[in-house]
This record gives sequence, C-alpha cells and structure tokens, in this order.
Amino acid sequence: MPTFKRILILIFGAAIAIGGFAQESPDKTFSDTRIINSHSVEMQPQGTMKFIISHRFGAINSGGQELWGLDNSRIRLGLDYAPLPFLNIGVGRSSEQKNFDFFLKYRFLQQDSSRPVSLVFYAEASYLTDERATEGFDFAIKLSYTYQLLIARKITDRLSLQLMPTWLHRNCVTDQVSDHDIFSMGSAARYQLNKRIALNVEYFYLLPDQLGPDPLGNERMSSLGVGVEIETKGHIFQLNFTNSRDFVAPFYLGDTTGDFFDGDVHFGFNITRDFKVSHRKYD
Repeated sequence: MPTFKRILILIFGAAIAIGGFAQESPDKTFSDTRIINSHSVEMQPQGTMKFIISHRFGAINSGGQELWGLDNSRIRLGLDYAPLPFLNIGVGRSSEQKNFDFFLKYRFLQQDSSRPVSLVFYAEASYLTDERATEGFDFAIKLSYTYQLLIARKITDRLSLQLMPTWLHRNCVTDQVSDHDIFSMGSAARYQLNKRIALNVEYFYLLPDQLGPDPLGNERMSSLGVGVEIETKGHIFQLNFTNSRDFVAPFYLGDTTGDFFDGDVHFGFNITRDFKVSHRKYD
C-alpha cells in the first residue's frame, strides 16, 4: 500500500476511533498559527501583530567540523497582522535567495458544536531577489504561488489533526524534468503533553513524477518534521527537526533533498511575540 494512503488511513482512523470524545467548543485547535513549516488553522486575534524569528541550521549529519550543522544558519523574519477576526495577512523575508513572501489567510469555518472541522484558505506569493541566482530573469519569472486548504479538527483536549491539500506553482524551474505545478498532501498532528508543552508532527507527501533531481543531482524528497512547542505568556517557542532547510513553500515543497531517516535533519526554531496594535472592532 502506498505511503500516502497509509498516512490518510491512519489519520482518519484515529479521528473516527476517538472522535466521540471531541470537545463541542474547543478553545484552540493548535497553540500557534504555525506548526513546523506550514500554517495551522489558528488565526491571529483581530488587531494583533505577530513578530516571528525563524532559524534553520545545517544538517546534523554534517559532523563535528560543522558543529553538527550549527555553523550554518538560515533565517526568516516575519510580521503577521489580523485586520479582521477571520482574515490574516503577512510578509516575511528569508536569507535563502533573499526571498520575500506575502500571504493571505481566510477562515471559512471554526469548529464548534455544529461544525465538525475548522476550514481555512491560505494563499502565498514568493519573490526571489538574489541577483546572483536570478540574473537576467524578468520580474514574473522570480515569482511562485502556493494555495492550501487547511482542514483541522480538535479530537480531544490533547490531540489535534490537520490535512493540507496543496498546490505550488513556480514560474522558474531550474531543470528540464520538474513540473511548474507541484501537488502534495500535507498532514499534521499536535499532542498536548501538559499545560505548556506540546509535540508537533508535519508531513507533506509529494505526488510522484513531478520533480527531478536538484542541480547537484540530489533526489528531491517529501518534507517531514517533528517539533516541541513551549508556550509562555506572550511567547511561543518551537524547537523543530526537519529534512527541509528552508521555511517557505517553494523551498520546503520543491527543494527538500535530505532523507530524514538517513540523518539529513536540520535543527531549527521559531520564536514568536504578539502585540496589540489596534482596538478597533468590526461587526
């Protein structure tokens, strides 16, 4: 049985098996708007801004000479804002290829006693500005677009699950084999260990025959990550281990080459801080 089907059966099997214990009106499905690389169905409260600092280091199996990856670091700085209770917008800048990303996040449904799931639409545009990598490229060629439908359910007080059918379109493809359009199915789970600490798992299964090897001949892989989330007053710390080197969809969906189970794992972390910037309310 293909891995993708096994994952779906496992996720839905768990939901059905313990779905009878689900809360009727869950406070939150996830603690934060991010899981590991992807967004969760959680939204910023209206009138608040989130500042995010994300780091991702080199591969742990690079050895002691590279301090097991800590000598190499990539960073993303981001700002999210909620002008409306059901709408989030944001911008970020990553050091990898000096990439800017812009996103919009719209919530259609919030799980409650009459709605079994939360449903959120996510759209992202990414723009490469590294002149060394994009010399001679037109403006449009440097753009990529990502669209996701985030479907989540809080199963119990401790367990939440999310599915993420995803479409990535890249205007620029660096080889003659890879498709411009990439389709994948994301899945994620969160388990609350205690009041402040939770475990996160995230996996994006790439549909076959869409991507060729990277310019160095490395096979492109599906993105897998596990993490520990620590919540404090005003801050959330996420400590992650993933085979994806970068933070935004064109990279973690289209350019992941490491094999998680062969030690090609990157340690990273997210630190977030929320600020109240507006008291205005909309009906």
